[in-house]
Amino acid sequence: MLVFVKFFFFFVVVAAKVEFSKWENAKQISPFYACKVANTETAKYCELDAQYYYECQCDDVVAFGAMAYCAVENSVNLNDFVKYFNTECNALLTKKYDITKEDITQAYQNASKYVKTLSDFPNFNYTADIMRTPIKPSQSLYDLAHRTYYDFYENTSWGIIFGIIFLGFWLFYFLVFGLYQVLFKYMRYDVLINTKFKFKKYNYTLFTKIYNWLDFFKIPIDPNEFNLSKCIGIGASLIIFLVGVCWNYHSFEGNYFWSKRSSQISRYIGDRAGYLCMFPLSLSILLASRNNFLLWCTGWNLADMVFFHKFFGLSAMVLAAVHSIAYWINAVKTDYYTESYTDDYWISGVYAMVIGAAIIFLSNHRLVRKHYYEIFFVLHIVLAVVFVIGMWRHLNPLECAEYIIPFIGIWALERVFRLFRMFVVFGGFRKNKATLYVNEENLDENDMFIRLDIENYNKSLFKPKEGHFGFVYLGLPFSFWQSHPFTVVKIKDSDNFAILMKVKKGITMKLYKKFLKQGVKHMDLRVCIEGPYGCSESSFANKHDQLCVITTGIAIAGPLSHLSYHRASNSHDGELEPNVLHWGVKSFNVIRALEKELKTILLVKKMNIEVHIYCKNFVIENNIKPKNSETDSFKSSNSDLIATFEGKLNIVQGYMNSKDWVDLVFSENNSSLIMTCGLMSISYQVKKQYMENVIKNKTKTHVGFIDESQSW
Repeated sequence: MLVFVKFFFFFVVVAAKVEFSKWENAKQISPFYACKVANTETAKYCELDAQYYYECQCDDVVAFGAMAYCAVENSVNLNDFVKYFNTECNALLTKKYDITKEDITQAYQNASKYVKTLSDFPNFNYTADIMRTPIKPSQSLYDLAHRTYYDFYENTSWGIIFGIIFLGFWLFYFLVFGLYQVLFKYMRYDVLINTKFKFKKYNYTLFTKIYNWLDFFKIPIDPNEFNLSKCIGIGASLIIFLVGVCWNYHSFEGNYFWSKRSSQISRYIGDRAGYLCMFPLSLSILLASRNNFLLWCTGWNLADMVFFHKFFGLSAMVLAAVHSIAYWINAVKTDYYTESYTDDYWISGVYAMVIGAAIIFLSNHRLVRKHYYEIFFVLHIVLAVVFVIGMWRHLNPLECAEYIIPFIGIWALERVFRLFRMFVVFGGFRKNKATLYVNEENLDENDMFIRLDIENYNKSLFKPKEGHFGFVYLGLPFSFWQSHPFTVVKIKDSDNFAILMKVKKGITMKLYKKFLKQGVKHMDLRVCIEGPYGCSESSFANKHDQLCVITTGIAIAGPLSHLSYHRASNSHDGELEPNVLHWGVKSFNVIRALEKELKTILLVKKMNIEVHIYCKNFVIENNIKPKNSETDSFKSSNSDLIATFEGKLNIVQGYMNSKDWVDLVFSENNSSLIMTCGLMSISYQVKKQYMENVIKNKTKTHVGFIDESQSW
């Protein structure tokens, strides 16, 4: 924590020394600089009097009078004029300037007595002579300079305006989903529910055709990543970006900045894309945060946030690429290409672009994240830090550091919240029981599980609910800093909970090897959980009379908790139909891992739940012997395990046909909720069948749907 406190003070000190650019109004700023250009291009009033030097106009009475004359003659807003006049003069750091409107008016009146035109000085040599009489600037020079500055700052404003439009849209988008949470999940007025299901029919009719088309071409699709809400969000964002980058550019001959029209357009595109790209990048950083208020507000899961985090990051890098290419074209057109590569801000921008592209490449390849997650995680953080450093060195010299400081602030604050959840809310690394579950008769590396029984934690603050998840840190050497998300398994009326992990690569494999090395199936292990995160669907689920869960493997963790809390599960008077669990498993190993919870639900609490388990490799044995002790559970046969449940488990040999169970829920015409979680193929099949039934449904009974699956 002390490190983060020191970082915070360092951040404040650095930020205090940073110069921030202002969002300049083109109409306000252009007259002052137009007068400066027009006067400087007409005559020199001092030895050092050039387009970007202001000492002469600030200190010389004749040059000051010429500026005042230009301002009044062109009827400019004197409040804006003196503001920019003071800004440029005070930037000299020679003394404190406080030019007023009265100073301008008085200087104008004085200059009007002596003002001449260049025609009054036929032998005047611009490069050699210093003019000591105020000269009336050419109106054409003023108009060209005014348009030059106006177009430049107006273009910059459009980049910022479209960025604000983008943020405004997403603020509205999040508010709509927050309102949806209140109206449709908590209040659930009949009129709204009927309207919702009518809309669902139209929506599902369209997307069913799309899914069928994708199925025909064997294109895998995650229904959680391709639905109406995301299509609206992505489509609107792309329209904003496209219009923002392509609309309303102007070029003209005589531009004081860039003489060629192609140079003007390329620079304008580069500037606008550069400003615009910072807005999705800021939102991308926010959505990557685990301590994200939008998780609670919208009811989305973390996978949705990660999806949009990647989308906004990708959008920002595409806009940054447009920015880079446009600037490169401008540098070539203006013969500035060779010189530009010596500028620190240019070099930093180039390597920030390369690092950003590397982050996008790694983040959007699931193969890398799935099989080499720890390597990906470390690389992601390291590259992100290098990227932010590059962006800082690119933007700070341009006085645009205000666009990068929010990244640093959000990142630092989010880390503080994570540490708070770990060491205050949960209570730090505490000893808890870890148990290994393997099938010793047929050792399958893809069917091994480790269960963490969490009993030692700060029970006064850490209060997980059904469906919540946490990032688990294991107290293993050189791995304590790694964290992985797991759903909490928590049964109603129990203070304790469990985490069930499938042994894969990385830290779970390291823990598995530790079990093997010690030759045990149980051990005490220091565990810390950062959380709880997520939005519980319990309130919404209890609005329905029956809950039907269709799940696979360890994905049962969240749905099992929901089943134990559902009102039908705790109803024993026969008024409510039993809740139903359809659970597809590879072997009985995962059932053994959750034997404690299953027995609590079915035997101890005798909850009103039907459990159907589907296992392709299940073989019924004739000799059934009950187990003698807890340690025998690893060696007991499948039939022994079934016997201990006293007929409460319906075991089916073969694969689970999720379509039939979805159809059955609709045919029973009850107020039911279908919940699915597990493999993408199962979730896709369940949702697709649910959509088809909604389209065909003619009754007034509405069947709800929740997909708890998350993948990133």
